[in-house]
Amino acid sequence: MDIENVQYEQLPADFAINDTGSLLEECSHLYSNHYGRWSKDAPHHGTGNRIKLSAEMLRTRWLENENANLYTARLEGKLIGYAIAIRLRYNDKTYRVKDEKNGIFSWVTQLVVHEDYRNRGIAKQLLFSIWGLSNDFAWGLLTANPYAIRALEKATRRRCNPERIRRNKQKLLNIACRDLGGCYGIKKSTRIDVSKAGSKIDTKFFVDHSQVPEMIQKAVPNGMPWVLGDLEEGWEWFAFTFQDQEQLKLTGDEIEGMIRASDQVAQKAYSRMLLDKGHKWAGHTDKEVEFIIEKCALTPGKTVLDMGCGLGRHALKLAERGLQITGIDYILEFIERAKQEAKNRKLETVRFIDGDGRELESDECYDAVVCLYDVIGSFIDEEENRKILGNIARHLKPDGVAIITVMNHELTIRLAQDRFPGHIFSFDSEPNRVLDLEPAGIMEETGNIFDPKHYLVDKNTHIVYRNEQFTGGRKLPEQLVVMDKRYTEQEITELCEATGLVVQWAKYVGAGRWDDSLEPTEKAAKEIMVFCKKRRDG
Repeated sequence: MDIENVQYEQLPADFAINDTGSLLEECSHLYSNHYGRWSKDAPHHGTGNRIKLSAEMLRTRWLENENANLYTARLEGKLIGYAIAIRLRYNDKTYRVKDEKNGIFSWVTQLVVHEDYRNRGIAKQLLFSIWGLSNDFAWGLLTANPYAIRALEKATRRRCNPERIRRNKQKLLNIACRDLGGCYGIKKSTRIDVSKAGSKIDTKFFVDHSQVPEMIQKAVPNGMPWVLGDLEEGWEWFAFTFQDQEQLKLTGDEIEGMIRASDQVAQKAYSRMLLDKGHKWAGHTDKEVEFIIEKCALTPGKTVLDMGCGLGRHALKLAERGLQITGIDYILEFIERAKQEAKNRKLETVRFIDGDGRELESDECYDAVVCLYDVIGSFIDEEENRKILGNIARHLKPDGVAIITVMNHELTIRLAQDRFPGHIFSFDSEPNRVLDLEPAGIMEETGNIFDPKHYLVDKNTHIVYRNEQFTGGRKLPEQLVVMDKRYTEQEITELCEATGLVVQWAKYVGAGRWDDSLEPTEKAAKEIMVFCKKRRDG
């Protein structure tokens, strides 16, 4: 089986707790058969026996926490790894972190990988899925597994440093006692030994340590010392890295991991956009709907598929005009809110589907398909964008038409040339430039993702990198490096033609100016619009 095909997914704890399927049983089975064995000093368990964890204990001790999330790794549908992470703000007045923005601790309370897949990057990718390029104050875990320590260092791009851990020991202990007591049973009297010689905690978890020395040899890079010290039975390493430590350069493997995780990061970022917060482009809905109806020659009763519908702002307006509308989006929260809005408006000719446009399988065909505001280009792997376009073609009636918009690369590169020429780069030769991106709340606040101060644009691939910061809503602040693909008119035309569509015309447009044909580098020309028909043999 190809390890490159591992699928990673993030699930909120309440989803896992309320799951009517077998998710918790799967996690319990993986833990009970692959976490480890009891040591000779383990009371009442039997030396060498597997350490077991029931689904009920997993639920009550680890997942019944409002700050918890479950992250899974699957290969061909089989669960081969999972992690549970708790992310919370530190508010103790005595030990308060001065910078409130960075006063967030991210603590992985469980990390389990199938024995057949250890030391193959699964743990690192799980942790990278959790932490990415976040700007938290600290990241960490308690473990007797050297591979987990190495995964922590790779995912956060920082080395564990006992002196830095010692300086924050009391904060970490307070959090463990107050917020993680159910997981570890840690009390204020729990012994923690942090010094130049190492960093460890007496959790009285008697997992077998007989293979630890050999694992350290395999986990530590050549020439690097093991700084966390020796480990007695019943103890675990108290391992943390901190935001203000010097960052390590991204390795080739980490760069590949970032790219593999880009789809998940994009979904996470879009789910945190406050689309009803007053973005300027959201005020043009009525005018855009009129344009769609006119160009697609839509009359009451005709059918429209809105691919990547978001909160359904176009779909709902089209339904009000008597059209039969289907909206699909892969962000469940958006779909639920769109359904509620349709119910509030008493609209019976619109339905919303929680699904991915890349995987849409339906026998239904439509008079028109709209795919607007950069759904195409949300994926940096062009094959993923091809899948969406192919599904648009397949779900059009023989005489159906499609309107598609993508982001304009020519304007993107011109804005950078004029204002921040240093922001034009090659990711292949300078991948670590993304670590220096200034964070900004553009997606959440304004939606203006054409400000060159806050992006890097790859001159070869036309991929744009942004460090997006999210602070709104009930979720904790978060930073994500979001990547998207931008196009020239020729590129998007060729892509459409290669996926079963025939482009009738293409032009440069801007929000509220769909009737105009703008110049490629005109400041308002942020989108390229293509109008397509279905290829007769497609």
